Amino acid sequence: MMKTSQTMFTPTVLRTIGGIVASILMMAALAIPTLAADAPEGSRLADDIALTKVTVSALVAKDFAAVRNRLDPAMGEISDDQLRQMADLIGTSEPTSIETIWSTERHSLDTGNGSSRILLEYALAGKWLVVDAAVKTEAGTGRFYRLFFTSNTLPLSELNAFHLFGKGPVQYLFLACWLATIGLTGWAMIVASRRQTGWRKWALIVLMPLGLTPTVAVNWNTAQIWVLEAIGNSTSQSIPIFAIRYPMALVGYTETLVPYLCISAPLIALGYLIWQRRSPQNRAADGDPESAAAK
Repeated sequence: MMKTSQTMFTPTVLRTIGGIVASILMMAALAIPTLAADAPEGSRLADDIALTKVTVSALVAKDFAAVRNRLDPAMGEISDDQLRQMADLIGTSEPTSIETIWSTERHSLDTGNGSSRILLEYALAGKWLVVDAAVKTEAGTGRFYRLFFTSNTLPLSELNAFHLFGKGPVQYLFLACWLATIGLTGWAMIVASRRQTGWRKWALIVLMPLGLTPTVAVNWNTAQIWVLEAIGNSTSQSIPIFAIRYPMALVGYTETLVPYLCISAPLIALGYLIWQRRSPQNRAADGDPESAAAK
């Protein structure tokens, strides 16, 4: 007399669940930020990182002539007192570790001319020193046009770590929008898996997390809001109408490991839900009495 349903987990349902889980895992893998990897040995960037470390060592040894010889003339005249202050900030203790926090380069493949931007973190006795350097290479010679030092009581990974509590209304409002975007996209994927079949279903599931508008981001620590695709300078900016971001909602980190949330509107997921809602057949399937009466 008692019947047990055997249709709850049919092969089709299991394949659908597996496809959605695979899509979510793919989005998570893309969303996880990674720390800067070591530059390839022998590359121009690796040479500039090595030059930065050697220059810091020269400062510790108070070899100011060697340091000054590596500075670009655009930095102006640097006095011994200024270099001594930088050396005193570093101290004389040996670093327990030197980590490349962030690095990037733009060099010509033909001439090798170009520039590199580098952030190193030295773990010293009782402090962590961040070295912010920019190296310009011309005719095979690299010189610094930017060299700054910042002393912290904690490493950047702890100083700028993500903390949920203690933030302002801007961060929490953006977090709510971020979660709503993920929830909307997830619901659209579920609806597509139930109402579509064959390759259309899988194409929609894969494409729905695609963001197609400029990406708005918020700095989780400072509440600063900006557009990732914006191009310009301090006086003017240009923001494109169309952009591509996959997945549409990400957690990222700035070059100094400050976390930020970003959102690009999932127009495919949103459009699909609107189409499903306005389609008479789908409204009838959902039990809409007006659509059922119209049939």
